[in-house]
This record gives sequence, structure tokens and C-alpha cells, in this order.
Amino acid sequence: MPVKKGLVLTIASLLFITVAGIGAWAYFLDTESSAENQFSAGTLDLKTNDADGVTQTLFITSMKPGDTVGPETINLNNAGTLDGSTLDIAFSYVESDGSPNLVDKSADDTAALMEVTTLIYGGSSLMGNVNDTNSNGYKDIEDLKNADLSGQSGLNAEATKGFEIAVRLKESMGDDFQTDGITVTITFTLNQ
Repeated sequence: MPVKKGLVLTIASLLFITVAGIGAWAYFLDTESSAENQFSAGTLDLKTNDADGVTQTLFITSMKPGDTVGPETINLNNAGTLDGSTLDIAFSYVESDGSPNLVDKSADDTAALMEVTTLIYGGSSLMGNVNDTNSNGYKDIEDLKNADLSGQSGLNAEATKGFEIAVRLKESMGDDFQTDGITVTITFTLNQ
């Protein structure tokens, strides 16, 4: 029985020491709080020619073979608080024929006759990024639609870069294209 009593006293002593240790540890803790901390996300706010929206539409009427339009400049501004690391540029178009349209040519046929003579972003030519995908011997609006112009240098917060484009209507355009037209949309996407 004395061994049993000694075992109980040993267990009780260990329990007491453990509780006392935990109590002393808790006694020496100190907690402080810091209030009124604010976290907010920054913004990317791409503007084209100082207006909201990330697309610009080129609309030119009454062109004749050999006419050149441009270079036209679209100013791209990051009005946000975060730097944009890359800019993606994409071209699309839809048929926009006038009347009367005696021979209806497709939008692709019309785009292939609009040679791109200038394509500059931030002072650097993008013509090297465009392939003659329709093999007509020059770079045109149809080639821009098929080009990968993503990953261009971005825009820092509050920075502005110019985008320039000029287009010439090929002199080889025949009478079948009279009143055929396209409306070209350029979409700019600024990425963080």
C-alpha cells in the first residue's frame, strides 16, 4: 500500500507542477491590438484618348484606291494606381457596306486590300510582329486580325503611350469593291 500511496503522490506532484507551469506561462503573455489598419487593392484603369473603354473604332468613308489614312494616334493612358506589366492588342472587323452594293465582297476580301503602312506602339514599330498570312505580298488589316500582338510593354501608373496606325487602300482594288467596307475595332488589354 505504501507504493500505491507514493505513486499517487508522485502523479499529484507532477500534475501540480504542470498546472503551475502552465499558469506561470499564461501569466507572462501580453497581447496588444493594432486598430484602424486599412488594406485596399490598387487599380488598373486603361483609357483610350482620355476616355473610358478599351476599344477604339476606326471609321473612314469615301476612300478611293491609293488613298492613305493616318497615321492616326490613339493615346493609351493608365489612369490607375498599379503598373501594367503587359499590353495586349487585338484587331477585329465587321462588314460595313454602303449602298448600292452591286457586288458584295466579304469583310476579309475588303480587309485584305487595306495595306497597313504604319503600326507603332510606344515609339516602336509592331510591323515585325505581323505576318502576311494571306500571302498577298504586303501586311493588311486581315493580317492584323490574325496577328498575335499580345505581351507588348505595359504602362506604368499614370503613364501614357501612343499607338499609331496608317492604312492605304490598294490601287489594285477593282470596281467590284465599290461601297464595300469594314468597321475595324482595336481592343487594348492592360495586364498587371
